[in-house]
Amino acid sequence: MLSVLIPVYNINLHPLVSELQPQLADCGVEYEIIIEDDASSDESIRHHNSMLGEMENINYIEHTENQGRSKTRNHLADVAKYPHLLFIDCDARMKRKTYIADYLKYINEKQIESQPFAVSGGLSYHLVSPSKEQRLRHKYGICREVRPAFVRNRHPYQNFTPFNLLISKSVFETCRFDETLKDYGYEDTFFGMNLEEKHIPVCHIDNELYHDGLDTNKDFLRKIEASVKNLDKMYRDGKVDDRFREQSRLLQKWERLNKCHHHALIFNSLKLMRPLVIKLMLQANILKAMDLYKLLLFNELQNM
Repeated sequence: MLSVLIPVYNINLHPLVSELQPQLADCGVEYEIIIEDDASSDESIRHHNSMLGEMENINYIEHTENQGRSKTRNHLADVAKYPHLLFIDCDARMKRKTYIADYLKYINEKQIESQPFAVSGGLSYHLVSPSKEQRLRHKYGICREVRPAFVRNRHPYQNFTPFNLLISKSVFETCRFDETLKDYGYEDTFFGMNLEEKHIPVCHIDNELYHDGLDTNKDFLRKIEASVKNLDKMYRDGKVDDRFREQSRLLQKWERLNKCHHHALIFNSLKLMRPLVIKLMLQANILKAMDLYKLLLFNELQNM
């Protein structure tokens, strides 16, 4: 019995659902698909998606005010009626026709159906280069996010994403997403740390979904800025510990530089390079420039 949970914002879900339903039907599993629209600004897409709620085994929920990524995922889990939750992001697409069957096969082979568990299938990107306006997000995904399962399993709690996640509902009821993190960034990191703290077994398998919804460079820049603001908030709220530091190269680098005797001079010098850094990031898609921009932004927020 499986609840497929899809949070959505300004994405047409008909292609994804049309791929999912035949797989679920072929597996003979009792299922539901719950779609929760977090106040999409595109009215035509919102109306188009709402029609999916008229289909069998699909429940459509719509908010009039934006709830945020964490709160939406938590609510999806709350209304789910089955013991296994499969989170899929709205901008995902099927990579293989055995996607659902492979998850069910893993559960059966490992005999973990009645035990608390979390299984991450991973994500993938099409190798064909996208338009120039989307290349920064595409390059980031391929270079920083795509990892085979054997690599992710070396540090299972540090390679965590809810983009494609199968988890038992009993686990989710004790390890929820932090709703204070309303904007983009780090909610998945803290969720993984929460699983580790509660000793929940996490396994990564090669059952990827394509990440199709590539942001434009400028939209991705806004998400980068939102994630750094989230980090600044968490740092000020005392939520950052040594486990988090192990996963955040940004925080490690900032703290090392901040301990330098001439740290003010270093950051002031780097600040002069800000226009060049942004240009290299958005026009040349250089990830090191993106890292430097995040460092500069975090330092500015910390010194406000």
